[in-house]
Amino acid sequence: MEVKTYQLGSTQASYLISDSGKVSLLLLPVECRDKLAENWSLGPGKWDVRGEYNREWRPGSLVQLHLRHHARSRANGSTMKLSESTEKLKFVRQQREETPEWETVTTVLSAEEGYEITHTLGHEKGIDALWCETVFSNTGEKPLELEMLTSFCLENLSPCQLDNDQTGKLNLHRFYGSWALEGRHVCVPIEELGLQKPWASPFPKGERFGSVGSWTAQRYFPTAAVEDSEHGILWGASLESMSSWQMELTRDGDTLSFSGGIADAEQGAWMKRVAPGETFAAPRARIAVVHGDIQDVCQTLLKLQDLAAEKYGEEGLPVVFNEYCSSWGNPTQEKELQYAKLLANKGIRYLVIDAGWSLGSREQWGNGEWIPDPARFPDFKEMNRQLREMGLIPGLWFEFEVTTDGSRVFAHSYDSMHLQREGEVIRFGTDRSFWDFRNPKVVDFLTEHVIDLLKTNDFGYMKVDYNGNIGLGCDGAESLGEGLRQQMEGVKHFFEKIRREVPGIVIENCASGGHRMEPMMMSITAVSSFSDAHEAREIPVIAGNLQNLCIPRQNLIWAVLRADDGRERLEYSMAAGFLGRICLSGDIERLTEEQWDVVTRGIQFYRSAESVLLRGKTRVFREGGQFIRHPKGLQAVVRENGREALVVFHGFEQPAGEYRVPLDGDFESVEAYGHGAFVPESGGVRITGIDAWTAGAVLLRRK
Repeated sequence: MEVKTYQLGSTQASYLISDSGKVSLLLLPVECRDKLAENWSLGPGKWDVRGEYNREWRPGSLVQLHLRHHARSRANGSTMKLSESTEKLKFVRQQREETPEWETVTTVLSAEEGYEITHTLGHEKGIDALWCETVFSNTGEKPLELEMLTSFCLENLSPCQLDNDQTGKLNLHRFYGSWALEGRHVCVPIEELGLQKPWASPFPKGERFGSVGSWTAQRYFPTAAVEDSEHGILWGASLESMSSWQMELTRDGDTLSFSGGIADAEQGAWMKRVAPGETFAAPRARIAVVHGDIQDVCQTLLKLQDLAAEKYGEEGLPVVFNEYCSSWGNPTQEKELQYAKLLANKGIRYLVIDAGWSLGSREQWGNGEWIPDPARFPDFKEMNRQLREMGLIPGLWFEFEVTTDGSRVFAHSYDSMHLQREGEVIRFGTDRSFWDFRNPKVVDFLTEHVIDLLKTNDFGYMKVDYNGNIGLGCDGAESLGEGLRQQMEGVKHFFEKIRREVPGIVIENCASGGHRMEPMMMSITAVSSFSDAHEAREIPVIAGNLQNLCIPRQNLIWAVLRADDGRERLEYSMAAGFLGRICLSGDIERLTEEQWDVVTRGIQFYRSAESVLLRGKTRVFREGGQFIRHPKGLQAVVRENGREALVVFHGFEQPAGEYRVPLDGDFESVEAYGHGAFVPESGGVRITGIDAWTAGAVLLRRK
């Protein structure tokens, strides 16, 4: 066994190369490299049917794939990993490249039959997370049909465990997606997943999970981690995928393999035909290994999202006003100008017109042509001129990827421009169909009706909603899953076209709330609507859950203001917005001067905390039950950047009246907002006066 080891930031990456040419990747935090157990030095043992432990260490593989004409593994039906296609791969070469900004390790594997894998592990210097790219090449003389290809594959979990079955030591961390309940974290021991080791391992087994269709966070968010609880080490990964994806935890002998990529033939009806000389790249993955806990590994992964957000180029953390919870789908030009007069000079940058503005629309229905309704909006351009004079940037809602019942373009005469499955137009429910973004006529139509409308009328913000899931896939490619992948690639290109042709446009990603909060979609948009929990009391819990999945600058949180809200309720809503980006809505024309004072003080406090929200690390503390819909106890969220700390608390039902939040170092109070009192003390801050359904925040500076 040859071992090639590289240090990439805080990560030690070891490539195990067997005498037969098999290659696998082993990651450890540099600080934990002395914990490595060299399983490969012991060799396999002989099965003893009465023995407590049979040694069955297997090195695994740097990548897992399956070609249709090859034999599947002994785990057929449980996983498509470990197939003949993977077994044929042998090590060819490895190269390290480095610049002042980044470094990569590229490994090439090849099969004599005529295919090759190029695997690249990359490190942006100054960031502890890594990125991983896997490219399949057909180097032979006949087409090959891929049915599974991993984006990342972390083997030998846990490499700190030597010759034991790891009972009670390994956990899988996942995050559920669910409408208006986004981001709930669950930690499950591998024994509860059926992945503990039996007396011998003739049949591998796996736990596959993911999301199917174009709502990529509908069932699970594409972020997960495996934990060695004995040593406090976690291996985390997230996928950049706008279509069906999967992750797997697979047991084969002593160790576990954690992998992920595009949903395979069994999970996502996917097959890709690769002609001689062609290549196919799996979705890019982000991976990290830390000595800490699940929040540490998630915060490390999110540093790569910080890079993406900075490349997007939006400055600061501007406050948004979206009139949806004010007009409830009945916006008019007159109302928008009235709102603008109330919002001017209150620290709000964007005024967004939501659903219901287009001709023939009934809020979300009757849309597809995107022609302004002259009865509601007689002159977008003049309205926007006035809005900008008042210091507001105008925004407009679209759901341009679909057509809905009641629109002319929803009719059968336009079927050829819509996605189909097995020859029938795909419907989400009975009232929503999907444009085919592989069709140039669709791109031309939407360029005229969407992009040109934005440019002509001087809109600077665009909310893109998406209230339907394509599902398993669509016709027009060699498989349904590949059709879906190509469709979403076309959608990605259209988003990029919007940004090219409307300079400076800020795009909001919304999919019935958070159904498309995955890294790729968040990389091509400025912000993401966190949830459709518009004004529910559980908003702080959902926003807290999403701290592990979305950076604050991209986490757009509703703060809906009602005329009958007392001071404590207004503070509760505003403080939830401090966990990301504030999105105001509601009865703003009916608020009293005293109510506006609570809101504007909240905006001023938010401005003071901008630097720590833009760049920092977040940790969430909770005491109470696990219910999202009916939260109990309290929540405290801490955001630190080395110089400052922002602490935001919410008291739910039956909270403890007092709570101490630990901090790294000693701080002094700079500014506070809302309910409760904050007392800085050595290594933390004590919050007192926490009552039910109250909230407050404090900005601290390191002494």
